[in-house]
Amino acid sequence: MDLGAQVKNNFSIKFMINNLRIIYFFIALFLTQKVSSQQDNILDDRTFVKCLIDATGAKVSGDFYLADSLYKKCLDIDPKSGVVNFELSGIYLSLNQPQKALEYASNAAIIDPGNEWYLANLALAYKENANHKKSAETFSKLIEIKPDKISYLFSLTEELLNGSKYKKAIIVLNKIEEKIGISEDLSIQKHQIYVFLKDKKKAIDELKKLIAFSPENIRGLGLLAEYYQNINKPKESKNLLDKMMLIDSSNGLVRLSLFQFHYKNGDIIKAYQELLYVMESLEVENNLKKQMLLQISYDEKSPYNINQICKLAESYLKSDFQSSEVLLLLGNLKMHQRKEDTACFYIRESLKINPLPFEAWTQLISSTLSRNKLETTIKDSKNAIESHPNQPFLYLALGIALNQKKQFESAIENLKKGKNLVFNNSFLESDFNQQIGDSYYGIKKFKIAFDYYEMSLALNPENINLLNNYSYYLAIEKVNLKRAKELILKVIDKFPDNSTYMDTYGWVMFQIGEYEEAEQILFNAVIKDGERSGEILEHYGDVLFKLDNKKKAITFWEKAKATGEHSKELIQKINENKFIE
Repeated sequence: MDLGAQVKNNFSIKFMINNLRIIYFFIALFLTQKVSSQQDNILDDRTFVKCLIDATGAKVSGDFYLADSLYKKCLDIDPKSGVVNFELSGIYLSLNQPQKALEYASNAAIIDPGNEWYLANLALAYKENANHKKSAETFSKLIEIKPDKISYLFSLTEELLNGSKYKKAIIVLNKIEEKIGISEDLSIQKHQIYVFLKDKKKAIDELKKLIAFSPENIRGLGLLAEYYQNINKPKESKNLLDKMMLIDSSNGLVRLSLFQFHYKNGDIIKAYQELLYVMESLEVENNLKKQMLLQISYDEKSPYNINQICKLAESYLKSDFQSSEVLLLLGNLKMHQRKEDTACFYIRESLKINPLPFEAWTQLISSTLSRNKLETTIKDSKNAIESHPNQPFLYLALGIALNQKKQFESAIENLKKGKNLVFNNSFLESDFNQQIGDSYYGIKKFKIAFDYYEMSLALNPENINLLNNYSYYLAIEKVNLKRAKELILKVIDKFPDNSTYMDTYGWVMFQIGEYEEAEQILFNAVIKDGERSGEILEHYGDVLFKLDNKKKAITFWEKAKATGEHSKELIQKINENKFIE
């Protein structure tokens, strides 16, 4: 338990030091000039002052590396300059080099041990080096110099807690209370320390003192109610909760306490109703609400189902629609509910805020692509590429969508970019080759298309979709029909009853001239399909025509036309009562 992180620090030492550096520079400049006039044989005051001015200018402009170099030139002139060591310490703190920062901070404090700002900087440097003991000792020295500075007392408390000196921290917090009076933050901090120390009486007494001082303090009442519940005093807890409801039943903190009470006592239904209220409340910090929501959502033992968690997330978003995590959570939940349009909306809104989660992009794009929302897929893929330009999947999805939109040239460009990003993934590379092949087929560059199909199959010989399509395209173009037959037979061997694959097989045999065999295959395809496919019906009519069964051929062409799935050639066949090559 990091109690140090819970301390309310009303004044940041680090912030104070940074803002005083420029002021201190002018003080130091004056002192430097004064010293140099007395020690002309030691210091070249003009060189020192110019170097100090240049160094400070570089620091103010954010050029820490130049400032570092110039300050070190100053030290070459005057190694005992406290202000230069002070400034160098600040630079190394800014550069996240705490060890070097401590070295120069120590030098400055040794040169002028009574200097408040040097000591404050030293305490900070110790803190950044996780030397909480030394940091606390240094803050104690500062308090001796400036006993009325509350900020030093808060900082000392923090370092004592960081160093696990809990009882000493309590003493300091009591000193702060003596100076500023009873405060909610102080009382709660002391309560938390006593809880950690397992001192039940003092933990209770500290909150009772706060409540006596401020009888309607919701935080104090809620924490005490929670503590009573934790130490198995449900009656005392309930009494406090009833009091809180009388004070302000609409307060989110009150309803949060009620949720915790009901949940711990196993009343899941009442707890859920309170939690819905909490998620919409403005009194409860968004980070706390978000933490609770995510914990409930991803806990395998959560008592709440997907529908309930969805409502909680929707309630949360009423008070904070800018939470990318909750938006993404709700999107995922909606996906599980098969509400893909709604899911995609929330995922897309999440990615507008934080475009980094790549899995969210893949989920979004896969959903739109699978549902043939091609324009959306193209737009989402392009947006995703801006954030993840080295992810091949995005280019593949974009290429697939562009191919389906018949934007073949653009598809080729993006698919080739994506293919170049593939590393050690033969299946993915195979998919790229297949899609590039489809693009070239679309622009009637058949030889190039077929070359890419062959490359694709070399990487993934079991690609059923490609085996079928490639075989069919070879048959349509009436080239390498032997290869076409070889390809489709591999498919039929695994899926003998699939009408689509049977149709391809039948069409290959038709182009080979094996009409009787083609007729039998296509007849079986018609039977399996239930006469739903216009293409299969047309093909069956074609083979019947070749077998001199013209009347029956025309019948099946008419059936093909009736499906609404037909070509210009089909209409010509019907009108002219003959097969059109």
